[in-house]
Amino acid sequence: MLSQAASGDTTPYRWLARAIPTRVRTVLDLACGSGAVSRELAAPGRTVIGIDLSAAELTVAAARGPGPWVRGDIRRLPFADASVDAVTASLGLVVVPELSEVLSEVARVLKPGGVLAAIAPALRGIAPRDLRVLGRITARLRAKPQFPGAVEIAGFRRSLEQVGLRRVEDARERYGFWVTSRTDAETVMKALYLPETRWSRVESAIEHLEDRIAVRGPVELAIPMRRVVAIK
Repeated sequence: MLSQAASGDTTPYRWLARAIPTRVRTVLDLACGSGAVSRELAAPGRTVIGIDLSAAELTVAAARGPGPWVRGDIRRLPFADASVDAVTASLGLVVVPELSEVLSEVARVLKPGGVLAAIAPALRGIAPRDLRVLGRITARLRAKPQFPGAVEIAGFRRSLEQVGLRRVEDARERYGFWVTSRTDAETVMKALYLPETRWSRVESAIEHLEDRIAVRGPVELAIPMRRVVAIK
């Protein structure tokens, strides 16, 4: 869904990739999935390594880009100390609860002066109109997305400093995803972390969006994102 969300000519993935300096030659993309961010990072003379636990996702990534693609756990990175120039994480810091372990590994594999850039969904910075639209959906789901890790990470600067990383940016941006059909509505539901939500409630939310489209046309869902950049 994030690859289809936009703010002007920028997607969240492109926003993340733009945080990596052009001089960087080796980038490690954490929890790379099907490789959307890795492809945004691709540049002449640059090696982008995607790592993910899912063999199925890596198969898709390999069909779409050169890689290399590595199956592995981001809490125990299979790379040498000080071996990469930059690390990116699109949701990688919120899909595992052991944030401190991931940050320690990131700091270990980064070269001195290396860059960490990460994006994650944000909870703040949503306009009242956006909240009303999202509120009607969550009312039908009777639940909110439940990422394994914390989204709005309190004391994140201290967490970075504890592993030798210095935060140099903490920015927010609003993106929009247009729901024009049932297929789009299903895409939204699949993108949310709703492990304990009954399917009947998910179906109710999908039908609500279908009804809105039928009456008022396409529905824009706000996707507030946060980008954090740190240097070793």
